[in-house]
Amino acid sequence: MQTQTRILHEGDDRSAQHGAVNPPVYYASTFVFPTVQAYYEAGADPFQHYFYSRDRNPTVRALEDKLAALEGAEGCICSASGMGAITAAIFAAVKAGDHALVVDTCYGPTRRFMERMLAGLGVQTTYYPPDATDLGPWLQPNTRLVYLESPGSLSFHIQDFPALTAQARRHGAVTIADNSWATPLFLQPHRLGVDIVVHSGTKYIAGHSDLLLGVLTTGGEHLRRAREVSVMLGATLGPAEAYLALRGLRTLPVRMAQHQASGLAVARWLQAHPKVRRVLHPGLPDFPGHALAQTQFSGWSSLFSVELQASLSPEQRHRFVESLKLFSIGVSWGGYESLIIPIESHDPVVAAARARVGLNNDCYRLCIGLEDTGDLIADLAQALDGYQVEG
Repeated sequence: MQTQTRILHEGDDRSAQHGAVNPPVYYASTFVFPTVQAYYEAGADPFQHYFYSRDRNPTVRALEDKLAALEGAEGCICSASGMGAITAAIFAAVKAGDHALVVDTCYGPTRRFMERMLAGLGVQTTYYPPDATDLGPWLQPNTRLVYLESPGSLSFHIQDFPALTAQARRHGAVTIADNSWATPLFLQPHRLGVDIVVHSGTKYIAGHSDLLLGVLTTGGEHLRRAREVSVMLGATLGPAEAYLALRGLRTLPVRMAQHQASGLAVARWLQAHPKVRRVLHPGLPDFPGHALAQTQFSGWSSLFSVELQASLSPEQRHRFVESLKLFSIGVSWGGYESLIIPIESHDPVVAAARARVGLNNDCYRLCIGLEDTGDLIADLAQALDGYQVEG
């Protein structure tokens, strides 16, 4: 069965829904039982029965079944935000005294979680370069987690998942990969050896900038541990959000096809502009990781970075962003609207981390939405016309 068909039909049980095409929204915290024995049986395995909605809810289950099928995983856990999924995955993989090896281009909140929370719980973290193909120099005897992200946040470095996951497995470490950028339509990390896949489903999966969603897919003992952690953390996805995510998921293939086409069109136009120094988009043939990406990805989303020629002043950088009419300034991405943020940071630690991967204050991250591509290019053109560069 093809992906688009599976999205529409996987996980649906219309006979149990009285023939309703859409899964109902089950606004229920508590489920009741006809007998004491039925109550005991459900309570003994609340992840397989409907017992309490923090553990399992029919609307959320329908979404989880679809996402597990798309990622090629045994099971899925949906949570109230991307960080709910990320933290559950990490807590399920490490304990006090362990060492975590994390790619240096990881999502910013993931880095903050490792440094501000896990460090206080006795877990040491080391960051490795995003272009590393040999983890040997950074692996320690107590390394129990290798955290991957490809493309990397902001810099879009591509990682060699099969090579890195094989090394981690030989070392006895669990691998986690963030797949928010590609979605399961364009990349299936489990097939490349990744143990646990996480998403900010808020982005492309939901697709309409109207909900928060975290997704975790895995199997076996990893699934059991992650479910326990997720329930204990209490970051449960609500049924209304699950319903909206199901609605967004149905149009994911159509939206991603448009995002891919529009993103590449804008990236190519920017690449040819005299005031642009470089475009960091994995789908461009001259992007440093393009050849490797082609061996793992089947398509490209619409999030990428651009470095402009050196500006005359910070005011010029701000004026460039603020003069855009169709690109809004906002941190998320993957919705219907086009967004831009400056990559410069006034935090010296964050600025140093970005400099290590080749980013500077003349860099910006763009998400290309579903507007007409010609209109977006015209908007960028007028903003660049007023952008003054050195020399």
